[in-house]
Amino acid sequence: MESEEPVSPVYALESALLESDRIRAREILRTFCRPDDPYGCISGLIEPALRSIGERWSEGAAALSQVYVSGKICEEYIRGLPATPAGIRPDQPVIGIAVLEDFHTLGKETVKTALNASGYRVKDYGAGLTVTVLLDLIKQDEIEVLFLSTLMLRAALAVRQLMDAIREEGLSIRVIVGGAPFLFDEDLWKEVGSDAFAHDASEAVSMVSEDTE
Repeated sequence: MESEEPVSPVYALESALLESDRIRAREILRTFCRPDDPYGCISGLIEPALRSIGERWSEGAAALSQVYVSGKICEEYIRGLPATPAGIRPDQPVIGIAVLEDFHTLGKETVKTALNASGYRVKDYGAGLTVTVLLDLIKQDEIEVLFLSTLMLRAALAVRQLMDAIREEGLSIRVIVGGAPFLFDEDLWKEVGSDAFAHDASEAVSMVSEDTE
């Protein structure tokens, strides 16, 4: 009798998240994630599982509520990880991160954690910001690289308003966007006038690394 092949951690986590089983999901994360390597946990387990769930939603095989609850469960886990060293890289740009209009912060938390784990200091502006408020904040802090996360298309389209305001002010800020609307339409980042699009936290880190080399 042939033995069953072991279920991959990514598939196990995806299944638990789709069932909104918070307890089983956290057990899987604790089993397969090293507390001293949050970056590895995010890129190797959390992001692949959430990406697959997002693809299911786009195909009509998962509900938006499942996408939302899955994100909240992973966000809670990430927030509970030990703080990682930040700001150890010399000559790094002034980096800001925010969620424009939306209050779904998983994308922001994963990118911020990955950047911190890679030695970057990040100014976190939180979620639910309007274009006007965010523009004032990034001007005040002289931000050079801004990461923007969105969940809904409405918020993604608001990036155009922010980009227009940045250019009108003559600010030298590189704006990198991410989130579901940009994953589903990979030309959207160009349409809203942003400078780049990061598919995930790993790509976000690599984009900053390229700027500092």
